[in-house]
Amino acid sequence: MSHLHDKISWLAALGTHGDLGSSIKWEPPFPDMVATFKQHPKKSINDAVALANAPRRSAAYNVQDAWDAVISASSPGDISKADKLKDASMEVRRETERCTHTAPKFSADATIAVLTISSAAQIHPVIATRWSGTLKSNKLEIVMCANEGYLPNKVNFSCRVAKCARAREGEEKVDIIKKLEGIVAGDGELRKRLGESFARGHKEASGGIVGKGEWEEFKKLMGIGEGKKKADGKKEEKPAQKNTLANYFGKKEKSVKVESA
Repeated sequence: MSHLHDKISWLAALGTHGDLGSSIKWEPPFPDMVATFKQHPKKSINDAVALANAPRRSAAYNVQDAWDAVISASSPGDISKADKLKDASMEVRRETERCTHTAPKFSADATIAVLTISSAAQIHPVIATRWSGTLKSNKLEIVMCANEGYLPNKVNFSCRVAKCARAREGEEKVDIIKKLEGIVAGDGELRKRLGESFARGHKEASGGIVGKGEWEEFKKLMGIGEGKKKADGKKEEKPAQKNTLANYFGKKEKSVKVESA
């Protein structure tokens, strides 16, 4: 039994970190894993998790590569040496870097930020998670990444609660599914067409797969890109930029004249 424990304990850690995240605290009711992490440091576990996840995020979606690597490994280090996993990981990193600088657009009420990308790789959850930790606003609640290139004629989207809104409690606590369902509550016909794959997951990390036509209608309901509106319903104009090039060079010229004098 002890030999079996030594052989599979790191696999238990691998699966747990892969599902619940690397920041999990191994406290009761979880078992004592001190000996396991002494033999297999958490960094090696987390590195193996990232590589094992890479094939399913790649365009080829060859999850068999991940299964083969895990099944044949005797330690997390063996997984980290798998060339196919490293190639998939490189592709995912490259695609993430290419798409992660997409500028977000906001809903009319400024509570939802949407980043629209087009990639054959399943990177929309990664980008949503990344941006949810960096975007800040008093009104912002949800960061959404929509991928228009993952499936033909479909839009895959992932939502995460913005970091700046995670501490809210009570009635103000963000529930992504409730928020998304609330947006389409007044349009039963659209909700029906959005289907069962709309607003799946759980309240803090939701997503879905919808048709491109339905996605455009859903964006209109959110008011993406419309900006804030005044009480009279008119779009609020941005203040005129005062620091123009003409003003800048005018100031420089004035400065030179003063110095010359």
